[in-house]
Amino acid sequence: MLKKQNYHHLRIKHPRTIILFLISENCSVMARNTHLPLYDDFLDLFINHEVNNWQAKDFWEKMLTSRPNMPKTAKRRMYSGLKILLNFKYLEVNPTTSSKKSFRYKETPRLNDLRNHYKKQKLQDIFMSKKSDLLIELEEKENNIEFLNTLLANDATLEKYFITHKHEIEKDIKKINSNIKLMEEILS
Repeated sequence: MLKKQNYHHLRIKHPRTIILFLISENCSVMARNTHLPLYDDFLDLFINHEVNNWQAKDFWEKMLTSRPNMPKTAKRRMYSGLKILLNFKYLEVNPTTSSKKSFRYKETPRLNDLRNHYKKQKLQDIFMSKKSDLLIELEEKENNIEFLNTLLANDATLEKYFITHKHEIEKDIKKINSNIKLMEEILS
């Protein structure tokens, strides 16, 4: 029997499927797939907006601003999506401001975790690409230093011609290493 359940959101295989993992204390895992209608629209909405005291019409208006050509049938799918998001505790009904006819939704900490995970993943993708470019540039600079050292080993009198280039390249290497370190600190 599961005493404490932690939910983790992942987007795997099907782009509009939420896969929830229920993890128990003894690390056994159960997965549950659920199709979320308008997945991309909801994700875009949650990344760009904070849900606080929203009605269903507020969700619909935000979705229409991002996709003005959305068909009328999508509104029904939006209501289904809201129900799923309530069931999986990404949203909750605000009891103090809701009435029997009109629900007011607010986000849960779980939705905030999803937002943070998405942003961190996006940063990680950007940083990995940039780090790859920086490492290539770093290798080129180190090869340049090695080449200059080889020339200086052959003829030490050339040092006065290469010293400024060597210092510039060493400065560039320090900057590259500093940028790589900064990206790693931001991600940790």
